[in-house]
Amino acid sequence: MNNLIRFSATSIAILLLGISASTHATEAPSEKLQYNRDIRPILSHACFTCHGPDANAREAELRLDVRADVLRETESGTLPVVPGKATTSELIKRITTADLSQRMPPEGHTALTAEQIETLTLWINQGAEYQQHWAFITPTKVEIPTVINQSWTRNEIDNFVLARLEKSNLQPNAQADRETLIRRVAFDLTGLPPTLEEVDTFLANKQDNTYETMVDHFLESSAYGEHMARYWLDLARYADTNGYQYDTERTQWVWRDWVIHAYNSNMPFDQFTIEQIAGDLIPNSTPQQQLATGFNRNHGITIEGGIISEEYRVEYVMDRVVTTGAVWLGMTVGCARCHDHKYDPLSQTEFYQMLAYFNQVPEKGNSGFDPRATIASPLAAKQNQTLEAEMEILRAELTKPRDIPSDLEKWTRTLHDEKIQWHVLSPDSFKSSGESTLTLLDDHSVLASEVNPAKDTYEITATTMLQNITSIRLECLTHESLPGGGPGRYSNSNFVLSEFELRVKSSEEDAAETQWQPIKFSSARAQYNQNNYHVNNAIDGTTADNNGWAVDGPTRKKPVSAIFAAKQAFANKPASQLQFRLRHEATFGQHGIGRLRLSVTAAEPKSIQFESIPAEIITIAKIDTAKRSEVQTKTITEYFLANHNPQKSLQDKLVKLIAAKNSVFPPTMVMRDMSPTRKTFVLNRGQYNEPTTEVSVGVPNVFPALPTDATPNRLGFAQWLIQPDHPLTARVAVNRYWQRLFGVGLVKTLEDFGTQGELPSHPQLLDWLALDFQANGWDIKRTLKTILLSATYRQSAEAPPAAYQQDPDNRQLARGPRMRLSAEEIRDNALAISNLLVKRIGGKSVYPYQPLGIWMELNNRPGYSRKYPQAAGEDLYRRSLYTFWKRTVPSPMLKTLDAPEREFCTIQRSRTNTPLQSLLLLNAPQFVEAARHLAARVMTQDTNEPRQQLSYVFRLATGRTPTKHESSVLQSVYRSQLADFTKDTKAVDKLLAVGDSDADATLDRPTLAAWTMVCRMLLNLDETISK
Repeated sequence: MNNLIRFSATSIAILLLGISASTHATEAPSEKLQYNRDIRPILSHACFTCHGPDANAREAELRLDVRADVLRETESGTLPVVPGKATTSELIKRITTADLSQRMPPEGHTALTAEQIETLTLWINQGAEYQQHWAFITPTKVEIPTVINQSWTRNEIDNFVLARLEKSNLQPNAQADRETLIRRVAFDLTGLPPTLEEVDTFLANKQDNTYETMVDHFLESSAYGEHMARYWLDLARYADTNGYQYDTERTQWVWRDWVIHAYNSNMPFDQFTIEQIAGDLIPNSTPQQQLATGFNRNHGITIEGGIISEEYRVEYVMDRVVTTGAVWLGMTVGCARCHDHKYDPLSQTEFYQMLAYFNQVPEKGNSGFDPRATIASPLAAKQNQTLEAEMEILRAELTKPRDIPSDLEKWTRTLHDEKIQWHVLSPDSFKSSGESTLTLLDDHSVLASEVNPAKDTYEITATTMLQNITSIRLECLTHESLPGGGPGRYSNSNFVLSEFELRVKSSEEDAAETQWQPIKFSSARAQYNQNNYHVNNAIDGTTADNNGWAVDGPTRKKPVSAIFAAKQAFANKPASQLQFRLRHEATFGQHGIGRLRLSVTAAEPKSIQFESIPAEIITIAKIDTAKRSEVQTKTITEYFLANHNPQKSLQDKLVKLIAAKNSVFPPTMVMRDMSPTRKTFVLNRGQYNEPTTEVSVGVPNVFPALPTDATPNRLGFAQWLIQPDHPLTARVAVNRYWQRLFGVGLVKTLEDFGTQGELPSHPQLLDWLALDFQANGWDIKRTLKTILLSATYRQSAEAPPAAYQQDPDNRQLARGPRMRLSAEEIRDNALAISNLLVKRIGGKSVYPYQPLGIWMELNNRPGYSRKYPQAAGEDLYRRSLYTFWKRTVPSPMLKTLDAPEREFCTIQRSRTNTPLQSLLLLNAPQFVEAARHLAARVMTQDTNEPRQQLSYVFRLATGRTPTKHESSVLQSVYRSQLADFTKDTKAVDKLLAVGDSDADATLDRPTLAAWTMVCRMLLNLDETISK
């Protein structure tokens, strides 16, 4: 037992006097104490370590968790508890004695308080009645309580909640406003904000069933399955790497697709349980049922040399038992690995009986990736149906006869009003400072070959007749002679353009060096920028620290273009000479551009696009068909067939669709039992190499027994978990659903329903939900909908001072839920409201923005580790559910917002508020880029009136209209920022360059920058990141 507060002899005498007096008092009797509610928490916390279920740790052969033991005379002849007589009970004597050598709990343990001593005394005087721990008693039918304020209730949940509130003289809150409700429901069911169209539809519809219709709408969204899967991945310790020292990569994402599909299909929870624990053992199991068992292969796996393979294999099995116990039983079963559980009725032998179910996988400890199975994603069927339908349309279109001359003529007519944007330069001369061989190709591009020096500068001179040039386009092209298939000369296809320089002079002037005029660039943009190697680095005047533009050659093997905008138009005479210098001076060497082409334009920078139809083609298109020369006809026909032929476009689309349909899924680790079966032993102190008694499969005696016809394997165990009289499975599941919606479970300790866990705040409500869940087919969506339709859930989250003082943690539910969004929800919200979010369902994991070098810094294992391969294009903007999860280095963005490492099963995340989180939301590239796109969304609305624009963006961010004061503050910020950016174009360029996507060239840049700053503020609001 734990140590008692050091009372003086006088204070103990006074306490005993009080006890004696209370025994004989004639005042009204105290409320009857309940063992589970009032006594067990005290004994479990202070006494069970030495006087509880663990026989090996038990002192004096005394158990205080069993009534028969406390009523039995001890070896010393004393009675621990004498019902009705606290003063003669040895228990009370020992916790109140002045003799420190006899006092319990002994010195060095947590002391009992005076209040706890008084409670134990009163309990003995009331008869010392025991109860079995509530969580181990099968729930039975619960009577719905009657309430005074019946008009407030909407379903049975509200009766349970209101009955307790009325007992505590508390009033429930009024219903939240409709904007709050739809936002709350949308995030709780999909993890995404409602669109303004969804909000406006809900606000406009005043019918009685409008709220229920809205709930149904979000339940049917495909985003529902993704959101529910996010929670399950924490429980399943899902990751894309194997953990341990080397933390190599794995491909388990097809199982993640299974989870998403199961939720979206509303798979009943009992089936969801059976298939994940024992889908492979179901008679005539399907491939999808086998895939489901990937749940228990998500644990870490080592590949380290020099280990003892069996030691790690045992650890994998232990992980499965502990995870299964936490997820379905809500118990800390791992505490019985080395000895009997010190608090709960779970012996060490029973732990290993459960372990025997999971000990039959034919796996190794070192590199134990088998068994594996190549099984298609369940999402593939629906995707293939869509793909097949699109392919049929394309095939039908391709079978139609085509009239090429007619198609060509129709296309050329569209070019009659086309302005020539880019004029390709044909170099007059070119040379390499590093002795590379430069060759002019037919398309006017320059190819570098032969010697590849550590550093190199290309000097290219060309003459142009174009006047008032505003921008230069640099195309970095691929070529079959270049290494790796990309546009760079290094072996991995990359290049680093340190500086891009230009001089100009009129060709009519002499060739004196003094006649060349340097051109300054105001900004640069590229189709793709490697992280920390933005194209702006190529015009900043420095090459220090390997500064320059790069394009992720190792992972991106595509041509790429950059546009350099001049500070002011140049070449004001008809014949001008341009001299370009492309400097490659990175210290890691040999990073030159492999093939390049230069073009010029006089178009307004805002309207310039990366790609355009060549000037020669536009010129020919404007010539009447009959007047074109044979060469002109051949030229435009070949260009049309290569770039705009409807047949080719259709064929290219068809090839892509066929490739997508025929994509092969990677093997997934699954469960499988071996034959003959592996023997299981109790392990002394949990050590893999110290087996003692052999055990067979079984379940703890505290629970209902296995059915007599149950198969002695994982399938029988899974069926036992969902049998009707099991006291925990349904309770644990509905408690988790409640916690996700309210922030705190009815049982606050989600991970521990045992004697060390907290009691339910509403025990009857918990049992009613569990029984209702079972009675209605373990229907997850129905249970969630029942909670969402309650008046309890719909309450406003505002906390009146008196109610808050009485119940600061809202355990009595006198107000609605309000909490910070999860890490994934915060990022996905920013992507959604900025129109960046890619809503493609399922598939392999992706690599969003991450600080440069952090993988190699924290987990650098030569020969095994690699640099973080940041994604490009759509993969940068997929839902956070699909973020590549590296156990040793999880996403810094998600980790800062309390996401776990997933080394082990995570039942409940912590929820913190730190300055670092605010800095992240203000400055991380993902959020700055989202703010820019949100700003562009504001600027492209029908209105240019600032107040209406502010109202629009504020609604997007928070779900409601701003107050006058809020609008005034935001207008002030906008005006201030606009004034600053109008005077500081460098700051504009720096801000709008953040992120891989291009800024909208049609929008005024200082205005876009000012709105971006406003949107950065909005994305950082507490209201934006809360629901």
